[in-house]
Amino acid sequence: MNSIVIGARGAFVFTSHLALACALAAASSGCADPEGSAIEETVGEQVAQPIVNGSPASAYTEAALINGPGYICSGAVIAPRVVLTAGHCVTGASSWTVVAPYAQNQSAKGSRAWTEYTSTGEFVNPNTLDVAVIVLDKAINLSFYPPLSTTAQPSGTTAVNVGRIRNGQASFTGLFVGAPITLRSGSSVGFPTAYVSQEIIESGDSGGPVFVGSGTARKIAAVNSGGGGGTQVLARVDLAYAKIQQLIAENGGSGTPPVTPTPTTPPPAPTTPPPPACAGAAEAEPNNTSSAANALGATTCGALSSSSDVDWYTWSVDRAGVAYEVSVASPGDANVLMWKSTGTGWSQIASTSSTRIAATSSSAGRYVVAVRGTAAQSYTLKLTK
Repeated sequence: MNSIVIGARGAFVFTSHLALACALAAASSGCADPEGSAIEETVGEQVAQPIVNGSPASAYTEAALINGPGYICSGAVIAPRVVLTAGHCVTGASSWTVVAPYAQNQSAKGSRAWTEYTSTGEFVNPNTLDVAVIVLDKAINLSFYPPLSTTAQPSGTTAVNVGRIRNGQASFTGLFVGAPITLRSGSSVGFPTAYVSQEIIESGDSGGPVFVGSGTARKIAAVNSGGGGGTQVLARVDLAYAKIQQLIAENGGSGTPPVTPTPTTPPPAPTTPPPPACAGAAEAEPNNTSSAANALGATTCGALSSSSDVDWYTWSVDRAGVAYEVSVASPGDANVLMWKSTGTGWSQIASTSSTRIAATSSSAGRYVVAVRGTAAQSYTLKLTK
């Protein structure tokens, strides 16, 4: 039997109040540097190509953001007062805030939890089941609570991961669903109570549900546990099924769909604010891959056709020491990511906020910029250098 060491993906830890404030702001207006200043260019791990992954998980009303004391995880509401997550997301803590962003942002506190998991620090313990539930102080009411698998999934089963991290950025307003994965037994790599697959999850995705099936036929087969070296570990929920059902029964039961009153008069149609005026060069389609990027001038007027559309742009500097700023403005939630060519690959540039990247070039080079959002919308993209 081969054995691997897997890092726990719940360890998205804020080391200071400033870091927490910046992470929170990144979900809205951002955590900007002082007015008019530019920080030294910070690049991330090199990749073969800049990649944008994960789609908004708005179809999963049970998907939950779990905010602990100084850290974040993901989860799923499986009964009005019971939330499923990873064991290492609850060990060492005694209170959590749970938010269901796709269920009218209902939220509740939890001050009790159950798990059999034993922590071994930053690495996933392969000898105990990394599954937990948090008991809420009040109900989160949904029209559908997903069932749990009662037996092991056969190797080769297709599943999807849900979590709150996309491209290394934590979300405090939503969750994302990844590309389909193929489950196989974790026993062959030393994790007998888990499935393994190709790595999709990132730090902060721990506890997020792993679904098999779709629509109202979906069920939760596992929770995100950890990853590393291209492999991710997903803790099996069927191994804790009986205990979880007991806890649901002891804490209000499985719940019934709430009754929605029929309105006597139809609600007024929502009004959409007009998009901000844009005076600049027009986006040239197709530019939905980094290899087909438009040249980025001072101001570009573009539009995203859907939540899955990503628009790409490119620009260059000829030396080190060039202060620059790339920013996007829109009537929606359009945001920007940027990479710099290393000659053999691409390295991501640290964002100043979700809508702005300001820095000083560390060398000559070519950049690519990705603009994305969770809905169709127009935007204005600006480059100042």
